[in-house]
Amino acid sequence: MSTIHQIEQLEQFLTPEQITKLEKAADRHKQQSNVQFKILSVQDKTISVETTQSETPSGKYASEATLVKRTEDLFRKILPEFKITVSTETFHPSPASVVTAAWIDKKMQEKEVRIKQIAFETGVDRESISDWVTGKRSMSQIVKAMFYFYLSK
Repeated sequence: MSTIHQIEQLEQFLTPEQITKLEKAADRHKQQSNVQFKILSVQDKTISVETTQSETPSGKYASEATLVKRTEDLFRKILPEFKITVSTETFHPSPASVVTAAWIDKKMQEKEVRIKQIAFETGVDRESISDWVTGKRSMSQIVKAMFYFYLSK
């Protein structure tokens, strides 16, 4: 499978070697920044590309302007005579990603909520709630979401 979705739309304009070079460059963006490219259309020397950045382990994300520049740079090297239009989709972290044991403890104190009350209202056993609140047990994204929405109301 190609690194650039729908790259076959460029086959009439590029040699197989140029396509390979373009895919390798796009693969570097995928590996380093989790950026993916999709060719939406090719008409009248204009290429429309959708650029998407997904979640990265580092938590660092490119701005819309940076994604546009990276896309233009990538395609302009191989297709200098084409106009490149870019639509972007930047990554927005989940609101629940702020949830840590310390965050839960702080919110529980602010709202004067006890572990017993959370257990009763959520149906989750007190031991599990206690382990998450004290940091003895790691939290999945679903557990973080539960605490976020429970304690943010």
